[in-house]
Amino acid sequence: MSSHSVTLALYVFVVQAGIALELLGRTGRTRIPPLGVVFSSVMRTRSARIGIVTAWVWLGLHLFAR
Repeated sequence: MSSHSVTLALYVFVVQAGIALELLGRTGRTRIPPLGVVFSSVMRTRSARIGIVTAWVWLGLHLFAR
Protein backbone atom coordinates (compact mmCIF):
# COMPACT_ATOMS: atom_id res chain seq x y z
CA MET A 1 0.00 0.00 0.00
CA SER A 2 1.38 3.39 -0.94
CA SER A 3 1.38 6.42 1.31
CA HIS A 4 -1.15 8.07 -1.01
CA SER A 5 -3.60 5.20 -0.44
CA VAL A 6 -3.13 5.38 3.33
CA THR A 7 -3.69 9.15 3.34
CA LEU A 8 -6.79 8.84 1.19
CA ALA A 9 -8.17 6.08 3.42
CA LEU A 10 -7.58 8.24 6.48
CA TYR A 11 -9.43 11.20 4.94
CA VAL A 12 -12.35 8.93 3.99
CA PHE A 13 -12.44 7.61 7.55
CA VAL A 14 -12.48 11.13 9.02
CA VAL A 15 -15.33 12.17 6.71
CA GLN A 16 -17.33 9.05 7.56
CA ALA A 17 -16.78 9.62 11.29
CA GLY A 18 -17.97 13.21 10.90
CA ILE A 19 -21.10 12.08 9.08
CA ALA A 20 -21.78 9.46 11.76
CA LEU A 21 -21.38 12.04 14.54
CA GLU A 22 -23.70 14.46 12.74
CA LEU A 23 -26.34 11.77 12.36
CA LEU A 24 -26.00 10.83 16.03
CA GLY A 25 -26.35 14.48 17.00
CA ARG A 26 -29.51 14.89 14.98
CA THR A 27 -31.27 11.95 16.64
CA GLY A 28 -31.47 13.80 19.96
CA ARG A 29 -30.78 10.67 22.01
CA THR A 30 -27.15 11.58 22.75
CA ARG A 31 -25.36 14.58 24.21
CA ILE A 32 -23.58 15.17 20.88
CA PRO A 33 -24.84 18.46 19.40
CA PRO A 34 -25.42 18.82 15.64
CA LEU A 35 -22.80 20.73 13.68
CA GLY A 36 -25.05 23.78 13.26
CA VAL A 37 -25.39 24.17 17.02
CA VAL A 38 -21.63 23.84 17.47
CA PHE A 39 -20.86 26.48 14.85
CA SER A 40 -23.47 28.90 16.15
CA SER A 41 -22.06 28.68 19.66
CA VAL A 42 -18.47 29.00 18.41
CA MET A 43 -19.24 31.99 16.19
CA ARG A 44 -20.40 34.12 19.12
CA THR A 45 -16.94 35.48 19.87
CA ARG A 46 -14.71 37.50 17.59
CA SER A 47 -11.61 35.40 18.29
CA ALA A 48 -13.45 32.22 17.31
CA ARG A 49 -14.63 33.80 14.05
CA ILE A 50 -11.04 34.78 13.25
CA GLY A 51 -9.95 31.21 14.05
CA ILE A 52 -12.60 29.72 11.74
CA VAL A 53 -11.59 32.03 8.88
CA THR A 54 -7.92 31.23 9.47
CA ALA A 55 -8.67 27.51 9.39
CA TRP A 56 -10.55 27.90 6.08
CA VAL A 57 -7.65 29.89 4.59
CA TRP A 58 -5.13 27.28 5.76
CA LEU A 59 -7.27 24.47 4.34
CA GLY A 60 -7.65 26.25 1.02
CA LEU A 61 -3.96 27.02 0.71
CA HIS A 62 -2.87 23.48 1.55
CA LEU A 63 -5.46 21.48 -0.33
CA PHE A 64 -6.49 23.53 -3.33
CA ALA A 65 -3.49 25.70 -4.29
CA ARG A 66 -0.95 24.29 -6.69
